[in-house]
Amino acid sequence: MSKPMFAVDEKFVAFYDGSKPREASVFGFKEVGGRLHYQIRFTGFSSFYDDTIPVGEESGKMIKGTMKDFKRSQKEAVQAAKSRLSTEGPSTSAGSSAGLLEPTPIVGFNWPPLLKKVIALDHHRIHQHFEHQLPCIFTVDKIMEEYLGHFATLPEVTDDGPTNTVLIKKNLAMVKRMFNAVLRNFLLYKPERFGYNDLLKEKAKENKVEYQCVSQLPDLPASELFGLAHLLRLFANFPQQLKNLNLNNAVINRTIESLQGFMDFLEENREKYWQEDCGYVTLPSYIRRQLSNNGM
Repeated sequence: MSKPMFAVDEKFVAFYDGSKPREASVFGFKEVGGRLHYQIRFTGFSSFYDDTIPVGEESGKMIKGTMKDFKRSQKEAVQAAKSRLSTEGPSTSAGSSAGLLEPTPIVGFNWPPLLKKVIALDHHRIHQHFEHQLPCIFTVDKIMEEYLGHFATLPEVTDDGPTNTVLIKKNLAMVKRMFNAVLRNFLLYKPERFGYNDLLKEKAKENKVEYQCVSQLPDLPASELFGLAHLLRLFANFPQQLKNLNLNNAVINRTIESLQGFMDFLEENREKYWQEDCGYVTLPSYIRRQLSNNGM
Protein backbone atom coordinates (compact mmCIF):
# COMPACT_ATOMS: atom_id res chain seq x y z
CA MET A 1 0.00 0.00 0.00
CA SER A 2 1.31 3.44 -0.95
CA LYS A 3 2.33 5.80 1.84
CA PRO A 4 0.48 9.17 1.89
CA MET A 5 2.61 12.09 0.69
CA PHE A 6 0.29 14.66 2.31
CA ALA A 7 -0.75 14.95 5.96
CA VAL A 8 -4.04 15.99 7.53
CA ASP A 9 -4.47 19.81 7.54
CA GLU A 10 -1.65 20.23 5.01
CA LYS A 11 -2.43 22.88 2.41
CA PHE A 12 -1.61 22.27 -1.24
CA VAL A 13 -2.91 22.89 -4.78
CA ALA A 14 -5.41 20.43 -6.22
CA PHE A 15 -6.98 20.32 -9.64
CA TYR A 16 -10.75 20.63 -9.35
CA ASP A 17 -12.65 18.79 -12.11
CA GLY A 18 -9.29 17.72 -13.49
CA SER A 19 -8.32 21.15 -14.83
CA LYS A 20 -8.88 24.06 -12.43
CA PRO A 21 -6.16 24.62 -9.82
CA ARG A 22 -7.56 25.42 -6.39
CA GLU A 23 -5.96 25.72 -2.97
CA ALA A 24 -7.10 22.84 -0.80
CA SER A 25 -6.27 20.85 2.32
CA VAL A 26 -6.55 17.28 3.54
CA PHE A 27 -9.16 16.92 6.29
CA GLY A 28 -8.95 13.14 6.65
CA PHE A 29 -8.56 9.75 5.03
CA LYS A 30 -11.08 7.04 4.20
CA GLU A 31 -11.08 3.67 2.51
CA VAL A 32 -12.97 3.34 -0.76
CA GLY A 33 -13.12 -0.10 -2.34
CA GLY A 34 -10.37 -1.30 -0.03
CA ARG A 35 -8.07 1.56 -1.03
CA LEU A 36 -7.01 4.55 1.07
CA HIS A 37 -8.17 7.95 -0.25
CA TYR A 38 -7.40 11.53 0.72
CA GLN A 39 -10.45 13.58 1.74
CA ILE A 40 -10.00 16.97 0.07
CA ARG A 41 -11.66 20.29 0.94
CA PHE A 42 -11.16 23.33 -1.29
CA THR A 43 -10.33 26.58 0.48
CA GLY A 44 -13.30 28.98 0.44
CA PHE A 45 -15.75 26.29 -0.75
CA SER A 46 -18.39 24.42 1.22
CA SER A 47 -18.25 20.69 1.93
CA PHE A 48 -20.52 20.18 -1.10
CA TYR A 49 -17.41 20.42 -3.29
CA ASP A 50 -15.30 17.98 -1.24
CA ASP A 51 -13.35 15.47 -3.30
CA THR A 52 -11.38 12.26 -2.79
CA ILE A 53 -8.08 11.26 -4.41
CA PRO A 54 -6.53 7.80 -4.08
CA VAL A 55 -3.26 7.66 -2.17
CA GLY A 56 -0.57 6.90 -4.72
CA GLU A 57 -2.20 8.98 -7.46
CA GLU A 58 -1.02 12.38 -6.26
CA SER A 59 1.00 13.09 -9.43
CA GLY A 60 -0.74 15.67 -11.60
CA LYS A 61 -3.57 16.06 -9.07
CA MET A 62 -1.94 17.35 -5.87
CA ILE A 63 1.01 19.77 -5.77
CA LYS A 64 2.95 20.76 -2.66
CA GLY A 65 2.79 24.43 -1.64
CA THR A 66 0.20 27.23 -1.65
CA MET A 67 -1.60 28.74 -4.63
CA LYS A 68 0.85 31.65 -4.45
CA ASP A 69 3.78 29.21 -4.73
CA PHE A 70 2.06 27.44 -7.64
CA LYS A 71 1.41 30.65 -9.60
CA ARG A 72 4.98 31.79 -9.01
CA SER A 73 6.34 28.49 -10.36
CA GLN A 74 4.05 28.74 -13.40
CA LYS A 75 5.19 32.29 -14.08
CA GLU A 76 8.83 31.26 -13.76
CA ALA A 77 8.22 28.37 -16.18
CA VAL A 78 6.70 30.72 -18.76
CA GLN A 79 9.57 33.20 -18.37
CA ALA A 80 12.12 30.39 -18.70
CA ALA A 81 10.39 29.17 -21.85
CA LYS A 82 10.43 32.67 -23.33
CA SER A 83 14.11 33.00 -22.46
CA ARG A 84 14.95 29.73 -24.18
CA LEU A 85 12.99 30.75 -27.27
CA SER A 86 14.81 34.10 -27.47
CA THR A 87 18.26 32.54 -27.10
CA GLU A 88 17.82 29.25 -28.95
CA GLY A 89 15.19 30.21 -31.53
CA PRO A 90 12.16 28.12 -32.48
CA SER A 91 12.56 24.37 -32.09
CA THR A 92 12.39 22.22 -35.21
CA SER A 93 10.41 19.68 -33.21
CA ALA A 94 6.67 20.38 -33.24
CA GLY A 95 6.23 18.55 -29.95
CA SER A 96 8.88 20.47 -28.03
CA SER A 97 7.76 23.79 -29.53
CA ALA A 98 4.17 23.18 -28.45
CA GLY A 99 5.41 22.37 -24.96
CA LEU A 100 7.11 25.76 -24.68
CA LEU A 101 4.15 27.73 -25.98
CA GLU A 102 1.49 25.83 -24.05
CA PRO A 103 2.38 25.83 -20.33
CA THR A 104 -0.14 23.68 -18.51
CA PRO A 105 -2.35 23.82 -16.61
CA ILE A 106 -4.10 27.14 -17.14
CA VAL A 107 -4.09 29.28 -13.98
CA GLY A 108 -7.59 30.59 -13.20
CA PHE A 109 -8.58 33.65 -11.18
CA ASN A 110 -7.84 33.75 -7.49
CA TRP A 111 -11.49 34.37 -6.59
CA PRO A 112 -12.11 36.77 -3.68
CA PRO A 113 -14.66 35.19 -1.27
CA LEU A 114 -17.05 38.16 -1.44
CA LEU A 115 -17.39 37.79 -5.22
CA LYS A 116 -18.23 34.10 -4.88
CA LYS A 117 -20.94 35.20 -2.44
CA VAL A 118 -22.37 37.64 -5.01
CA ILE A 119 -22.82 34.81 -7.54
CA ALA A 120 -24.49 32.55 -4.97
CA LEU A 121 -26.84 35.21 -3.55
CA ASP A 122 -27.74 36.55 -7.00
CA HIS A 123 -28.65 33.03 -8.12
CA HIS A 124 -30.88 32.74 -5.03
CA ARG A 125 -32.64 36.06 -5.76
CA ILE A 126 -33.34 35.17 -9.40
CA HIS A 127 -34.89 31.88 -8.37
CA GLN A 128 -37.02 33.67 -5.79
CA HIS A 129 -38.94 35.27 -8.70
CA PHE A 130 -36.85 38.44 -8.96
CA GLU A 131 -34.89 39.92 -11.85
CA HIS A 132 -32.43 42.79 -12.21
CA GLN A 133 -33.93 46.21 -12.81
CA LEU A 134 -32.40 47.34 -16.09
CA PRO A 135 -30.31 49.22 -16.77
CA CYS A 136 -28.35 48.53 -13.57
CA ILE A 137 -27.19 51.61 -11.68
CA PHE A 138 -23.60 50.49 -12.23
CA THR A 139 -23.39 48.80 -15.62
CA VAL A 140 -20.38 46.85 -16.87
CA ASP A 141 -19.40 49.90 -18.95
CA LYS A 142 -19.54 52.15 -15.88
CA ILE A 143 -17.62 49.69 -13.69
CA MET A 144 -14.84 49.37 -16.27
CA GLU A 145 -14.69 53.14 -16.67
CA GLU A 146 -14.25 53.56 -12.91
CA TYR A 147 -11.59 50.86 -12.80
CA LEU A 148 -9.56 52.57 -15.50
CA GLY A 149 -9.85 55.80 -13.50
CA HIS A 150 -8.64 53.97 -10.39
CA PHE A 151 -5.85 52.26 -12.34
CA ALA A 152 -4.62 55.64 -13.59
CA THR A 153 -3.94 56.67 -9.96
CA LEU A 154 -1.63 53.71 -9.31
CA PRO A 155 2.17 54.09 -9.62
CA GLU A 156 3.09 54.18 -13.29
CA VAL A 157 4.37 50.92 -14.74
CA THR A 158 6.59 51.12 -17.79
CA ASP A 159 7.41 47.45 -18.44
CA ASP A 160 5.31 44.98 -20.42
CA GLY A 161 4.09 43.10 -17.37
CA PRO A 162 0.52 42.27 -16.35
CA THR A 163 -0.10 45.80 -15.03
CA ASN A 164 0.76 47.57 -18.26
CA THR A 165 -1.91 50.23 -19.00
CA VAL A 166 -2.20 49.40 -22.69
CA LEU A 167 -2.63 45.71 -21.87
CA ILE A 168 -5.31 46.45 -19.26
CA LYS A 169 -7.33 48.57 -21.70
CA LYS A 170 -6.99 45.95 -24.41
CA ASN A 171 -8.12 43.13 -22.12
CA LEU A 172 -11.06 45.09 -20.70
CA ALA A 173 -12.21 45.84 -24.24
CA MET A 174 -11.94 42.14 -25.06
CA VAL A 175 -13.98 41.25 -21.95
CA LYS A 176 -16.66 43.75 -22.96
CA ARG A 177 -16.90 42.32 -26.49
CA MET A 178 -17.14 38.81 -25.10
CA PHE A 179 -19.76 39.86 -22.53
CA ASN A 180 -21.94 41.46 -25.20
CA ALA A 181 -21.58 38.43 -27.45
CA VAL A 182 -22.42 35.66 -25.00
CA LEU A 183 -24.86 37.20 -22.51
CA ARG A 184 -28.08 36.39 -24.34
CA ASN A 185 -27.36 32.69 -24.86
CA PHE A 186 -25.05 31.82 -21.96
CA LEU A 187 -25.24 34.28 -19.04
CA LEU A 188 -28.98 34.68 -18.43
CA TYR A 189 -30.93 32.33 -16.21
CA LYS A 190 -34.15 31.08 -17.76
CA PRO A 191 -36.40 33.42 -15.69
CA GLU A 192 -34.35 36.42 -16.90
CA ARG A 193 -34.72 35.66 -20.60
CA PHE A 194 -38.34 36.82 -20.71
CA GLY A 195 -37.48 40.29 -19.36
CA TYR A 196 -34.57 40.64 -21.76
CA ASN A 197 -36.77 39.54 -24.68
CA ASP A 198 -39.32 42.19 -23.68
CA LEU A 199 -36.57 44.81 -23.90
CA LEU A 200 -35.63 43.57 -27.37
CA LYS A 201 -39.26 43.79 -28.48
CA GLU A 202 -39.63 47.33 -27.14
CA LYS A 203 -36.46 48.42 -28.94
CA ALA A 204 -37.63 46.76 -32.17
CA LYS A 205 -40.96 48.55 -31.92
CA GLU A 206 -39.22 51.91 -31.40
CA ASN A 207 -37.03 51.32 -34.46
CA LYS A 208 -39.87 49.78 -36.49
CA VAL A 209 -37.95 46.53 -36.96
CA GLU A 210 -40.01 43.64 -38.29
CA TYR A 211 -39.41 40.14 -36.99
CA GLN A 212 -41.12 36.77 -36.90
CA CYS A 213 -39.55 35.39 -33.71
CA VAL A 214 -37.49 36.77 -30.84
CA SER A 215 -34.30 35.03 -32.02
CA GLN A 216 -34.28 37.36 -35.06
CA LEU A 217 -34.11 40.49 -32.91
CA PRO A 218 -30.72 42.23 -32.70
CA ASP A 219 -29.13 42.12 -29.26
CA LEU A 220 -28.95 45.22 -27.09
CA PRO A 221 -25.48 46.21 -25.82
CA ALA A 222 -25.41 44.04 -22.68
CA SER A 223 -22.58 46.06 -21.12
CA GLU A 224 -24.88 49.12 -21.12
CA LEU A 225 -27.63 47.24 -19.25
CA PHE A 226 -26.20 44.59 -16.92
CA GLY A 227 -23.81 44.92 -14.02
CA LEU A 228 -21.54 43.11 -11.60
CA ALA A 229 -23.53 39.89 -11.09
CA HIS A 230 -23.64 39.07 -14.80
CA LEU A 231 -20.00 40.06 -15.30
CA LEU A 232 -19.01 37.57 -12.59
CA ARG A 233 -21.02 34.87 -14.37
CA LEU A 234 -18.76 35.44 -17.38
CA PHE A 235 -15.61 35.29 -15.25
CA ALA A 236 -16.78 32.02 -13.64
CA ASN A 237 -15.96 30.22 -16.90
CA PHE A 238 -13.49 32.74 -18.28
CA PRO A 239 -10.52 30.43 -19.00
CA GLN A 240 -12.73 28.22 -21.17
CA GLN A 241 -14.15 31.27 -22.96
CA LEU A 242 -10.58 32.33 -23.78
CA LYS A 243 -9.80 28.80 -24.89
CA ASN A 244 -12.74 29.03 -27.31
CA LEU A 245 -10.95 31.98 -28.95
CA ASN A 246 -8.10 29.60 -29.87
CA LEU A 247 -5.63 31.42 -27.62
CA ASN A 248 -2.64 29.42 -26.41
CA ASN A 249 -2.21 28.77 -22.71
CA ALA A 250 0.58 31.33 -22.27
CA VAL A 251 -1.68 34.11 -23.59
CA ILE A 252 -4.61 32.88 -21.48
CA ASN A 253 -2.48 32.91 -18.32
CA ARG A 254 -1.16 36.39 -19.11
CA THR A 255 -4.68 37.70 -19.75
CA ILE A 256 -6.03 36.29 -16.49
CA GLU A 257 -3.02 37.59 -14.57
CA SER A 258 -3.53 41.10 -15.98
CA LEU A 259 -7.21 41.06 -14.93
CA GLN A 260 -6.63 39.83 -11.36
CA GLY A 261 -6.27 43.44 -10.22
CA PHE A 262 -9.68 44.15 -11.77
CA MET A 263 -11.15 41.25 -9.76
CA ASP A 264 -9.62 42.64 -6.57
CA PHE A 265 -11.07 46.07 -7.42
CA LEU A 266 -14.52 44.49 -7.84
CA GLU A 267 -14.23 42.91 -4.40
CA GLU A 268 -13.23 46.22 -2.79
CA ASN A 269 -16.25 47.94 -4.38
CA ARG A 270 -18.69 45.05 -4.11
CA GLU A 271 -21.17 46.91 -1.85
CA LYS A 272 -21.15 49.87 -4.22
CA TYR A 273 -21.78 47.84 -7.37
CA TRP A 274 -24.14 45.19 -6.00
CA GLN A 275 -26.38 44.67 -2.98
CA GLU A 276 -28.66 41.74 -2.36
CA ASP A 277 -31.65 43.90 -1.38
CA CYS A 278 -31.28 46.56 -4.10
CA GLY A 279 -31.65 46.62 -7.87
CA TYR A 280 -34.15 43.75 -8.15
CA VAL A 281 -37.80 43.78 -9.18
CA THR A 282 -40.40 41.00 -9.10
CA LEU A 283 -40.65 39.04 -12.32
CA PRO A 284 -43.68 40.21 -14.38
CA SER A 285 -44.44 36.57 -15.29
CA TYR A 286 -44.66 35.72 -11.58
CA ILE A 287 -47.00 38.65 -10.95
CA ARG A 288 -49.25 37.60 -13.85
CA ARG A 289 -49.32 34.03 -12.57
CA GLN A 290 -50.26 35.13 -9.06
CA LEU A 291 -53.03 37.37 -10.38
CA SER A 292 -54.35 34.53 -12.51
CA ASN A 293 -54.35 32.15 -9.54
CA ASN A 294 -56.37 34.70 -7.58
CA GLY A 295 -58.92 35.02 -10.38
CA MET A 296 -57.94 38.59 -11.26
